[in-house]
Formats: sequence, structure tokens, C-alpha cells
Amino acid sequence: MNIDTVMNHLNTFNNYGYDEETGGINRIAFRHAERLAALKFSMLCQEAGLEVHFDYFGNVIARRKGKDNTLPPVMLGSHIDTVKDGGRYDGLLGVVGALQVIQHLNEHQIATDHPIEIVAFTCEESARFNKSTLGSKYITGNLSAEDMKKLTDDRGKTLFHLVDTLKQSMPSENDFYHKGDLKAYLELHIEQGPILQNKHKDIGIVTHIAAPHRYKLKLTGETSHSGSTPMPMRKDALTAASEIALQVESIAQSHHQEGIVATVGYVQPFPNMMNAIPGEVKMLIDVRGKEAESREQVASEIEQAIKTITERRNIEADLEDLGADTPVSLNPQIANITEEVCEELDYSYRFMFSGAGHDAMNMALICPASMIFIPCKDGVSHSPKESVEVSEIEKGIQTLIGTTIELAKKDVTV
Repeated sequence: MNIDTVMNHLNTFNNYGYDEETGGINRIAFRHAERLAALKFSMLCQEAGLEVHFDYFGNVIARRKGKDNTLPPVMLGSHIDTVKDGGRYDGLLGVVGALQVIQHLNEHQIATDHPIEIVAFTCEESARFNKSTLGSKYITGNLSAEDMKKLTDDRGKTLFHLVDTLKQSMPSENDFYHKGDLKAYLELHIEQGPILQNKHKDIGIVTHIAAPHRYKLKLTGETSHSGSTPMPMRKDALTAASEIALQVESIAQSHHQEGIVATVGYVQPFPNMMNAIPGEVKMLIDVRGKEAESREQVASEIEQAIKTITERRNIEADLEDLGADTPVSLNPQIANITEEVCEELDYSYRFMFSGAGHDAMNMALICPASMIFIPCKDGVSHSPKESVEVSEIEKGIQTLIGTTIELAKKDVTV
């Protein structure tokens, strides 16, 4: 493989949406920088001799023919969008890595039995619509036009309006992948956590993906003057929100051994000024777990805590359930192939679960799916401080290449 080409591609894509002031990347789904990155990816795929198309949702899919084009393809990829002020590698590494697999096969004139498809998903991040992995939900038939009409961003624009306005192809049944259409899906990604670095491992082989259950909470108290309202007579929505946030943390801590995490990641008080008691607060709550049963137990405890706190404080609570994704188990046969590749390359590795959601969780519903992780510095992600060593990128892509070549053999079953 050519690591210089990989790094050049990463740098090129990260020019789209780069913020000089913060050092972060802002490729928010369906905004200009993200669409330019999708176009750039399609051009690089064409240069590599692939058949390329955009689907109606804006995902970019490119195909390299196999020896037998009637066989289901092996799909590689990840996403190109970021959170606000995100990092340089989250998602993008898997897209650039997939392209490097194709370039490796071309340079070494390796013909695979199965075709290979590479994909750059859009709208994987929940940064704009508070729902994640929408691009892969779309191609697996789990995101309808009616679903899109119900999702709005903070400017009041519906997902459907954006997709239909920016459509780069007409909606088609050919957009969708069903069971049997793909031999496998494989995704390279940074870990977004500290385990591989702390354990001094080169590669993480993912066995499970935890999934979120999310809520939007609106608390309504009473806005009043901060100087003339006695403490016992206040209906402070922000202090209620603070207590709820601490309870979310405490409940998740008590279930930590079950792989549970929970976060209040967004709080918006109103009127948000020095001399006024906040009469309204909007919050977003994210609960994740690798097992649905334990996650839903935590979600139930959080719902009860919200009820208890708001009733005691005489605060009105409007709790909207934003839905729950299903935790998934990934394919053990592909994991075993990746393990063998690591052994051959003399890379250290560990089996692990992912606390973050990924497109692989949707693809696993229709085909055998797996993920390869590489370490990121101090586990920091979704941040301008997101950092990965070049040597770790190289090891990750070499592992991806080796696993893909094996997967694309006709006599290898998964």
C-alpha cells in the first residue's frame, strides 16, 4: 500500500470544512463542504476505474468488477460527514482506507472472485437531525420518505426537503440492498475510545456494537427576576435540568459493569441571561449499551428519575422518545479472518465491543458484517484533538486489505 497517497487523500478531504480558528472539521451532512467531499470521493473512484453512482439519499457507491460479476459483492466503507468541530479521521479513515484497498488491488493486478463495492455514507452523525447512521439506514430500507419528513434540523428544515432538493439521482428500488445482495460488509474506523492505546494493541476486532436510546426533554418552569424571587418560590428549570443530568450520570455509573454509558450532551436554557431564572430548558439524553435488555432497564430508571425530580420541583416535563437502535453482534467468521491476517502481519490485536454506533450496525441486518479498529490518541474523538499515528493508519489499512482479499474469494464462506 502507499501510505503517502493515503495521507494526501486524508488531507485533501479535510480541507473541506476545515475551521482555521478551532482546528476542527465541519462536514455537516448535506451542507456544502460535505457534498463537495462526496463529489471528490466519486471523482477518485472514477480515476481508479470504478463504476460510480450517487443514490437518491446522497450516498456514493463505487464498484470494482470481480471474476464472476454474478456473485454478491464485498462492500467496504464508512462515512464522510462529521460532527460540529469534529476530528480528521472519524469515518473518513474508513472511506479513504476502502479506496486504498482498490488502489492496492489495481497496482498489484489482483482480480477478486467477488466484485468489491466501496461506499461513502452520508449523515452517519446525529449532529444535524439527532438520529444517526441515516445513510446506511436508507440503503437497507429502514428510512422511508415518511420517516425523513418527520426529522428536522435546528433551522426547521426537514431531512426529506434537503434530500429531495439535493437529489443526485431519482429515487429507485435499485438504491436498496436486501439480504443476499452482499457477501459481506467491512468497516475500518478509529476506536474513539482509549482501550487499544491503554492495552498497547495495534488492531481491535469488533464483536458487538452498542446502540443508543435517545430522548429530547423540555422542562418548563417559570421565568422570573433573579433578584426579587425568593428561593422557596422559584420554578427553576435549569436547576431541575442539572439534577436530572447528575441522575443520568449516577444511574449509568451503577450499571457500568454491564457496558452502559449515558450522557446529557445538549442543554439549552431560556432566556439564558444573568439576571433571569431560567423558565425553560431543552435537553438531549443519550443512553447506550451492548445489550438491549440492560440498556432499556437504564432508560426506564432515567425516565422515573425525571418524573420524580420534576414532580418534586413542580416543573413540567415533556419527554419525547427519539427512538432506540438495536445493539448488534458482528460476524465471528469475518472476525476470525481478520485475526488470521493480524497474525500473518505480526500485529497485536484484541477482540472488543464498540460503544459508539456505526453504519456496520445497519449493514449487519442484511449481510455478515465486521469492523476493524485502530487506536486514537487518548481515546479522544469528535474533537479537533482527534489524533492517530501514521503507523497505526498503515496497520489498519493493511489489515483491511488482507481481510478483504480473503473475503472476496469464492470458496470462503461467512
